[in-house]
Amino acid sequence: MSEERNEEWSELHRQAEALSESLYPTIGEFAVAFEALCHALRMGIGIVLEANGLRNGRLTDILVGDLTVFPLQSTYRSLLSETQDLDELEHRLLDDIFKRITKLSESRNGILHAAWFIDFKDPEDIRNGLLTRHRPGSTKKGAKADPGKFPISDIKALTREARVLDALVHELNMCTYSKRRILDRFSFNSQGETAATGSIMDYFKTGK
Repeated sequence: MSEERNEEWSELHRQAEALSESLYPTIGEFAVAFEALCHALRMGIGIVLEANGLRNGRLTDILVGDLTVFPLQSTYRSLLSETQDLDELEHRLLDDIFKRITKLSESRNGILHAAWFIDFKDPEDIRNGLLTRHRPGSTKKGAKADPGKFPISDIKALTREARVLDALVHELNMCTYSKRRILDRFSFNSQGETAATGSIMDYFKTGK
């Protein structure tokens, strides 16, 4: 085998090791970021309930502690609409946040309920940072196989989105806590997505 060929295989081996070492930490980081988002939703529900007369905050833990993300986000969205006098723009701002949470949740199920592998037999997969996902299931016609190729960068992008949404939900919580309108702390950015115009630390530093 030529020296050039040896170097090529050595580089491919290095890339394979790096991909293998980053697989589980990448999925783990996404799982942690997603659960932080769920925690923020639970906090938001508790803050709304306490702002509307609930005296024992531990009751919120009993009511929503075991809920998954779909009932959590729908409950929180309904509570915000019921307890605040929202205008059309505020509804649109909330719609964007909760649609993004729903989309992320669907991606979450595809990540955490699948088996992930690295196809070491395919050099192009390794060069391109592709993971192989296997999530079998059933249909009315029988078994359904779901092999697919996913760039590891896609999972990292979902982790970033989970952290952005976590921060947005905390900002929503702050609106209730500080008795501020959603419009005071949110607007649409240049990409047409809901973005916070301030931060929680701004509130505690300035009261605004």
